[in-house]
Amino acid sequence: MTRNEHPGTTPTPVEPQLPRLTRWLRPVVDAVARIPLSVHRKLLFGFLIGAVLLVGMAILSLAVIGRMSDRVGELDRLQTKASRAQQMLYLVTAQSHYRAMALLTHNATKDYNADVTTAKQQFRIVLRQMEQADPADAAFFQKLAAADDTFDQASARVLAAYNAGDYAEAQQLHISQEHLQSHVLENALKPFVATAEQQMAQAQAAFDGDRTLLIGLVLAFSAVSVLVALTLGFVLSWSFILPIRKMERALAGITAGDFTQRVQVPNRDELGALARDLNGTTGRLAKVFDDERALAEELSVTNASLARASEAKSRFLASVSHELRTPMNAILGFTDALLAGVDGPLNEDQTASLGWVQKGGRDLLGLINEILDLSKIEAGKLTVETEVFDPRELVEAVVAQHRSLAAQKGIHFAWHDAGAPSEVVLDRQRVRQVLVNLVGNALKFTQHGEVDVETSGGKDAELHVAVRDTGPGIAPEDQEAIFEEFRQASGSSAGIGLGLAISRRLARVMGGEITVESEPGKGSVFRLRLPVEARVAVTDVAAHGIEPAVARDGERLLLSVDDDPSVAPLLQKMLAEHGYRVVAAASPSTAVVEARQLQPAAILLDVLMPEHDGRDILRELKADRATSGIPVIVISVVDAAELPDLADAHVNKPVRIGPLLRALEEHGAEPVAAS
Repeated sequence: MTRNEHPGTTPTPVEPQLPRLTRWLRPVVDAVARIPLSVHRKLLFGFLIGAVLLVGMAILSLAVIGRMSDRVGELDRLQTKASRAQQMLYLVTAQSHYRAMALLTHNATKDYNADVTTAKQQFRIVLRQMEQADPADAAFFQKLAAADDTFDQASARVLAAYNAGDYAEAQQLHISQEHLQSHVLENALKPFVATAEQQMAQAQAAFDGDRTLLIGLVLAFSAVSVLVALTLGFVLSWSFILPIRKMERALAGITAGDFTQRVQVPNRDELGALARDLNGTTGRLAKVFDDERALAEELSVTNASLARASEAKSRFLASVSHELRTPMNAILGFTDALLAGVDGPLNEDQTASLGWVQKGGRDLLGLINEILDLSKIEAGKLTVETEVFDPRELVEAVVAQHRSLAAQKGIHFAWHDAGAPSEVVLDRQRVRQVLVNLVGNALKFTQHGEVDVETSGGKDAELHVAVRDTGPGIAPEDQEAIFEEFRQASGSSAGIGLGLAISRRLARVMGGEITVESEPGKGSVFRLRLPVEARVAVTDVAAHGIEPAVARDGERLLLSVDDDPSVAPLLQKMLAEHGYRVVAAASPSTAVVEARQLQPAAILLDVLMPEHDGRDILRELKADRATSGIPVIVISVVDAAELPDLADAHVNKPVRIGPLLRALEEHGAEPVAAS
């Protein structure tokens, strides 16, 4: 049964909803989504509506400003008219007052007659201004001007009598003519003043009414515009957001392995096309997953057969190697005895012949030993016995051992130290075996030029050995093949191709590595890197194909439980420089057993695994007394809210180093050196 037939492995995605108070707009949002326009055109339409609202607001504002400006102008005109009418009435009254003061005081303290003349001039000026400002009342102003002329004539007669010194006559004329004529002007002006003030009051009321109306209109239009803009923006945005959220949740389910996910959206734009493409891709992925699952099952069967064949091969090699070593020891023993003259002296031909037998026997014994080492490594039974020694002395001894071969071939052979550690804790014999292979290969394949050995690495608390030669070099496509069993570089016929394969495995068993840099025609550089201290008992390289699950000094061991085999190497690369060593569980089903055996500083667990649900593993870990105290950090695409409470921390995939380091430190899994 295929994975996509079990949608229950992932919770059914919840239909995304609008915010609670706006759910009544869902039909409108769906209607906008159904409009057969592109997202670009829908957005342009929304921007156009916003622009229209802004233009409408600008036009309304201009109309309001114009209307209020007209009202202010009218109010100012009427205010000026009323003010001038009041001024004219005052000037008429002032003339009578000034004349009376002149007749009473005979201008003893002030020339009041001059004040009368000034008031008359001002009256005529204001009258002309009124005529110009208000042509509609021309008839009234003409009548007023005629009355003013009569008033001026009466005033002239009073002034003439006054100037003649006939004050009694002047007083009589003032009372009978001038004063009466001033009342005529006042009576004519008072209704005009009242009318002007009434018009001004009406204009003020109209101004206030228009201002209230227009302010209300602007506020109402603004509120409606904002509401329309918000509604339009909300509807447009959610017509895009809803399908995106649907596709996002569907992708989360697909990532978790649920290929039954389908996205149904009303959109008739690019988002609708994207949803259809996503559904088509999901269907194709489901088919690919089914095919890969079937292939994986076939591969599982094949791998089991290969494992059995490899085990049989290892047993065969071990058995044959042991069987061959017994007669070979006898051959070499008797040859050595003969060469030593135990059975009498030998002539030169006999000595030479036995020398070739001895050399061939030793070469064959070396080959048997290599096969035996390979069988031990593959069987997981190679024992590494560490001891304290000076690596420089070991390198010097290996170099001295090969000087005669270099001299025979005329090759410049040198060793120099660039800062190697003075003391290491490694398997001396295995390190020597690796060095002999690297140096021997360099001399074997170099026909002229030089071979240089350099030791360094003390500053990095490691042992580095670089073997450089000027040999034929190795093609890029062969640079990994030479580390495989019974494989050699193209064109090479020396040896059977076991030395480098065994050397790299031995280096890895001790926590190190061998790499090569080479260019055809320019030689090669083989680099051996080893820690200054390796504490490894029995390897299990054959079973897992990775380095043993043992942390070095100062490191904290982390157990990765994930169905993706690339996760553990990725985490190792991320965390190695921070003092951690990450090992992968053989399978999710054995995670609890491995955690109980390894007792790691923390467990990095994925919860979405097809073969074994990570939530079940988490419950088993917390229920087991031996593992309940180990922090479990969930590394998954699942949101933290969907995780069980038993998890100690959560880090999202793809993993970022910062949050992962913080989670480790917060739960007591910081490196030993930092704690």
